[in-house]
Amino acid sequence: MPESVDQELLDRAYVRLAEYHNEDLPEGIPAATPEAFAGYQVTPYEEWLIFNAPDGFTNQTFLVSDQMVYETPGWESYEDALAEARALKAAGATRRPEEPDDDEDDDDEDEDED
Repeated sequence: MPESVDQELLDRAYVRLAEYHNEDLPEGIPAATPEAFAGYQVTPYEEWLIFNAPDGFTNQTFLVSDQMVYETPGWESYEDALAEARALKAAGATRRPEEPDDDEDDDDEDEDED
C-alpha cells in the first residue's frame, strides 16, 4: 500500500472496483472480491486513486473515487482522463460510458455505398 493513501480510503476503492467489475458479469463467471485488487499498483492523484494492473498482467488502468470508476481504454495523458472523468462525475455518472460498437456502423456504411 502506498504510504500516502489512507487504508480506509483504499479499502473503499477496492470495494468500488469489485462492484464495478461485477456489474455486468456474464453468467457463470465468479464475482471479483475487493481482495482481488490488492495486487494492483496504487497511486494517489488529486482526488482519485489510480489503479494499474500488476506488472505485465494487462494494460488496465482505473481512476477510482468514492462515486466513480473510470476505466481507461488508453489515455493520451492523466490530465485528459481526469478532465473527462471529472465532467462525467459532475454529471452524476458512476462509470465511463461504453464505447459504441463501430464494427456495426462500418457494415452499414458499406451497404450504403453499393
